[in-house]
Amino acid sequence: MGHGSPSVARVPVRGSRVRGLMHGLAVGEVLGAGVLPVGTLPHGVATQLACFTAAASIRTSLRRSVNGTADARADLLEAYLRWARTWTAGASRAASTAWLDEVPLLAHASGDAADTVRGLAVTGAGTRRDPVTTSAGWHALARALPLAAQVGRDTTAAVEFAVDSAALTHGPRTFAPTALAVLVAGAALATGDVGRAVADGITEAILRGVDFAAVSVVDDAVRAARETPASPVVLRAGAPDDSAAATLWGATYCALSHPQGTAAALALASAAPHPTAVSCVTGALLGAANGDDSLPQAVLTRIDLAYVVERLSRDLARDNRANPDGSWGASDDPTWRVRYGVD
Repeated sequence: MGHGSPSVARVPVRGSRVRGLMHGLAVGEVLGAGVLPVGTLPHGVATQLACFTAAASIRTSLRRSVNGTADARADLLEAYLRWARTWTAGASRAASTAWLDEVPLLAHASGDAADTVRGLAVTGAGTRRDPVTTSAGWHALARALPLAAQVGRDTTAAVEFAVDSAALTHGPRTFAPTALAVLVAGAALATGDVGRAVADGITEAILRGVDFAAVSVVDDAVRAARETPASPVVLRAGAPDDSAAATLWGATYCALSHPQGTAAALALASAAPHPTAVSCVTGALLGAANGDDSLPQAVLTRIDLAYVVERLSRDLARDNRANPDGSWGASDDPTWRVRYGVD
């Protein structure tokens, strides 16, 4: 296994921040959609996809611990294909291999994800060397954010998994923004400070050879937030579309404009031309830095999928926490292997 850099390596994962990352993504997506009816709030498709990413991440970790080897790309692809069956007319559900397959809310499409569905329709899906689409959309970035929980354990693996996740269905323009977003979110989990997290994420990205164009995007958002914070006009200019790069710019700008005020940052994100994208990622970044208590509780507790997000968040935190004997997670617990379908 690789080792992270000194800024993020071997940092204990705080459960409240992992929960903040996952719940923040879900809350941000709901708020960005702009419809808050009375009662239960339906979750968004990026939240669905992020749940499958989290489960795949845990499954890969368990397989590596139990069997000594694992294929992260294969686990991610299998997870997304299981998700995609809900989009295929007349498709029957596959036999259950893990608890996530038994969640009724995940058996129904929850929004538009045409780029992801199109990429998964190609046999074998895409790779970073042989992409199957040219899509630059934000779902590639958002769905990879749960991989940030791995950054403090193995930064190299987290970055590789993030790029592989994006490459399965999206084009090369999503690869670097997705990797950088995961690095920033991972640093937020470690530091509890979104400003420092952005700086650490940029440093890590440069050291790891992430495409400098993506680094420049975030650096520009940092400059804009410093010079003209909390401006809807500046936000609209910096994040004009729903590409992964523009979404990362917008989320960075909103988070740095209100580093301690998650509600204010999400309100600013709603002014973006594509508010669901920017709000979703903003919520994840600030939730990772400030914990789940910083999120609007009146929204969080009403999201229909909140109980699933909570369970996955706790399992992600446990899986990426070192044990006294040097092992990781709960791989010695047979109930975990059953939970995530690992023989």
